Amino acid sequence: MQRPWSILLLAAGVFLLGCGADPKRASGWGDWRPVQTRFATKFKLWAHGDDRLVLVFGQGGDRDTLGRYLISQDTSLNGPVEAVHLITPLRRMAMLSTTHIPFVSRLGRAQAVVAGANLDRIRDTELRTKIDAGLVEEVGTGQGVDRERLLALDVQAVFTYPFGKSEGGSFQGLQIPVVEVTEYIEEHPLGRAEWLRFFGVMLGEERMADSLFQGIAQRYEQVRVSVRKDSTPTVLFGSCWNGQWFVPPGNSYMARLIDDAGGRYVFADRKGDGNITVDMETMITVGANADVWGMITAEEGPLLSATFTGGDERLEDFKAISSHNLFANNKEADLFGQALLEPDILLQDLCCIFRTGQCPKAHRARAAPAYFGPAKVSEQH
Repeated sequence: MQRPWSILLLAAGVFLLGCGADPKRASGWGDWRPVQTRFATKFKLWAHGDDRLVLVFGQGGDRDTLGRYLISQDTSLNGPVEAVHLITPLRRMAMLSTTHIPFVSRLGRAQAVVAGANLDRIRDTELRTKIDAGLVEEVGTGQGVDRERLLALDVQAVFTYPFGKSEGGSFQGLQIPVVEVTEYIEEHPLGRAEWLRFFGVMLGEERMADSLFQGIAQRYEQVRVSVRKDSTPTVLFGSCWNGQWFVPPGNSYMARLIDDAGGRYVFADRKGDGNITVDMETMITVGANADVWGMITAEEGPLLSATFTGGDERLEDFKAISSHNLFANNKEADLFGQALLEPDILLQDLCCIFRTGQCPKAHRARAAPAYFGPAKVSEQH
């Protein structure tokens, strides 16, 4: 996915919030009150009657403010800090990440998406129908974004993300509100799911979003507390790419899922802002005796042992390989789409994998494919 970078503001606001000042004590905040989030840490909400102020943060949290958005029907309203003004409901939007689509669709607003990037990767049924009918324009390019096409489509807002692009990016001087979305750096599965509330505010569906998220959180917690504590399987998660091994850090989304599913992640002590690299010696030392090994792969069909080992014979004696305790997510399962709003299903998948006797009958009978499932490993190497 293309993730163009856009910084939207304001010297005064950056100084005020970027330095960690308490906004409630700052001049101009008056009766604005904070709206609490439960798990999400990369956005904050403030309310004043029916008006909302949304703050979006990067990796540095509230010392790394990327965007400020004032949602109000009153175009003359001045918020407590300078911000991009949006009037909801938005009727024409461009969504530049496929991960944003499930949030918009769950809130019943897919019909408002008129442009996007990487449209061939979108699986949402309603939007897929629109795309196939030629009602959604592809605006992503190898160089970033087709600015002329965006302007011609007369969109009211562009939803994007700051990952991997320099400041300003493809939107420098573009006269369209640009909304930064950083759900992908949330470490808690429910933190990512709670971005449904962010989109609810942005799309004028706040009450629906709050209600839906409450149900998601309740279902996740029900699965988490049901995990048996009589054993704790050790779990290796990672894969080889171009000869280099990558694993998620211990403060990651995947590590949290493993822990909540009752596993002990073997790299839990490693911290980082993204996947970390490990050398072969560490991979063998730490991973050889893991009870279970999982990975994300783009392959389809039965997996070969070489998919996990990277073809390295030294890894074929790993405990998880010899016992065939392997699991995977392949490109047929929408891990970076619909799964964002079904973290309880992800958690159930892992519970079933870690303890086969604990898999609920209702989960085993699901018609939809699992996001994570046991790998049917061929004996061929």
